[in-house]
Amino acid sequence: MGAIPAAALDMAAQLVRYFNEGVPISDVPWAELDRTQWTEFQSQVYRAITDIPHGETRTYAWVARRIGRWSATRAVGQALRNNPFPILIPCHRVVAASSLGGFMGKVNPEDPELQLKSALLGLEDLYRQPIFTFLSCAGSAPRPRDEVRACG
Repeated sequence: MGAIPAAALDMAAQLVRYFNEGVPISDVPWAELDRTQWTEFQSQVYRAITDIPHGETRTYAWVARRIGRWSATRAVGQALRNNPFPILIPCHRVVAASSLGGFMGKVNPEDPELQLKSALLGLEDLYRQPIFTFLSCAGSAPRPRDEVRACG
């Protein structure tokens, strides 16, 4: 049996830190992802949402405007529904204009998928705006809120 690639070990470690502490995941390793089944539209949507800062949200309309497709909000939602890497490509940061929106094809707030979306947003917000700011970055001096996401 061969060794586990270093990139896979690094990603696993980042996911552990993300779920345990809300630490931001580094840039998406686009070259490592199999994108052969993606449409050009999906690629544009997925790249756009990776620009949403850790702990912040944007609307489906924002994503549509960002990719130059002003009236494609529903299509953005469908692309996000088919996101094959939902934590790495942070579709949970995309919300409806007046609600949490959907997640993984679900829209009922009682569904586990929407509860997960809410929990992920809460985890990221807690990391960005901790109750005790000196805990925001282990071993670092406190930082202004807009710099906290650079930690990790």
